[in-house]
Amino acid sequence: MSLLSLTGKLWKIHRPEPQDHGIVDLLRKERGIADDPAGKLFDPFLFPEMQKAVDRIEHAMKKKETIAIFGDYDADGITATAQLVRFFERHGITPLVHLPDRVKEGYGMRKESIDLLREKGVSLIITVDTGISAHDEIAHAKSLSIDVIVTDHHRPSPRGDGAMAGKSLPYAVIHPLVPSPIPNPHLCGAGVAFMLVRALEHGKPWNGIEIDIALASIGTIGDLVPLVGENRLLVRHGLKCLENLPPCPLKDFVDSVRGNTKMSSTDVAFKIVPRLNAAGRMAHPTIALDALLKGGEALEQLHRLNSERQTFVDALDEEIGVLVDSKHSFIVLAHKNITPGTAGLLASRFTERFSRPSLIAAVLDEKAVASIRSIPEVDAMECLGHPSVSMLLTSFGGHSQAAGCTFEPRHVGALQEALNAVLIARGFNIETMKPTLEIDAVLHPSSVTLACAETIESLSPFGQGNDEPVFLLSAQTLSDFRLVGTEGSHLQLRVGGVKAIGFRLGNLLEHLHVDQRYDIACRVGVNAWNGKETVQLIIEDIRKT
Repeated sequence: MSLLSLTGKLWKIHRPEPQDHGIVDLLRKERGIADDPAGKLFDPFLFPEMQKAVDRIEHAMKKKETIAIFGDYDADGITATAQLVRFFERHGITPLVHLPDRVKEGYGMRKESIDLLREKGVSLIITVDTGISAHDEIAHAKSLSIDVIVTDHHRPSPRGDGAMAGKSLPYAVIHPLVPSPIPNPHLCGAGVAFMLVRALEHGKPWNGIEIDIALASIGTIGDLVPLVGENRLLVRHGLKCLENLPPCPLKDFVDSVRGNTKMSSTDVAFKIVPRLNAAGRMAHPTIALDALLKGGEALEQLHRLNSERQTFVDALDEEIGVLVDSKHSFIVLAHKNITPGTAGLLASRFTERFSRPSLIAAVLDEKAVASIRSIPEVDAMECLGHPSVSMLLTSFGGHSQAAGCTFEPRHVGALQEALNAVLIARGFNIETMKPTLEIDAVLHPSSVTLACAETIESLSPFGQGNDEPVFLLSAQTLSDFRLVGTEGSHLQLRVGGVKAIGFRLGNLLEHLHVDQRYDIACRVGVNAWNGKETVQLIIEDIRKT
């Protein structure tokens, strides 16, 4: 039997002995999933400075101050911004909104943007999904007599912890870890914003609450935070809300991308989140915000931008991919044809393809703007924070698996060497960083039933920290294989008589033969067509026996 699959991956099988459908209960216990239908979110006033933030916002509303929301250009920041806009509009206030241009401004607050807000009379800025490390910018705002309430979830910089003091201290901080941890330290920006809205509504249900729960769940799925605690509750309730939305722009959005089944976390991740992100990548994030709040032409434009994004990134991958030097433990690549909006997408592709961290940068004049995607074993922020690396950077920030940085293009070679050295010093090398597929268990073929698929679905919502289970079906015969989808990119076939689809596996067709047996790594799902539900396999990988 070949050690590598047809896609060149090593398979790590956690349970090599064949299992029946009882494996689902074992996975439930392993993952600590104990769903309580009556489960409630924790009290938002457990955030140490929540009351202070609520008092300041209510004072600004009463005195009719000009309030600004300073957001971010990704799905998390946009859905967080949308919630706060909706809150203020419910109370008869139209806040100013600033979503930074990814190319012209980059991530986070800028003094120039604060100056523009001050010219418009703003006296209170509420950040969403940003601000925890904007010390100089907050100090600048204070010098202009603008109070800043920070709502964020990103890892604080050294000056962004409880030691924040003096001129850079915000009026209030709503953060899972600052100034001290709350029960769920894994909330995303949209989750933090939802907690603020709950506090501002004093814990009482409000008109359109189901829309805000849905928005918070989209941001949670989009930002890949662990689906535990409040995150899991938000997504579970949010998915239900997506199925029962009142007439509104978000309902129009969902209806425009839904298939024949209920929206799952996977549907949100692959149909809604990329479209929200496409606005900031290809044009401006306000298009996505308008699609959520107004619909109409903005929604149509969002669909067009997403299609353009797909075509552009595929072409860029084909052009840039050949330049990747896979002998390095940490892939570093900067190129003038890469844009800030596509760098993260390319980094994700290369990290998945080569099973190692990737730093992909757009070169803009004298500045390189990079996105980093990592593997579970490597903390990207720790790598960027290493003295030999940070000295080469102008700025950096983010999470352990997804981060960003800027640097002078002339430092790209030195950055490659420094990041490689950091990984080597920690015991990583290209021989140990082979692409790996994690397989939960070997599943007995007789257990591949509709009932089994429905039981597996009870583990949902799937996402970070609760991946959809992948099973191995051993020594299977394949039949009826053919290419489907745009340009034949997908593989359709039957595995032992069961309908199966392999997304983006069309290139494997030439390796398949009816007289050969194969091991199939797959997910077990439900296919709905013309009102009838059947079991369907979603193939992750194939290996010759």
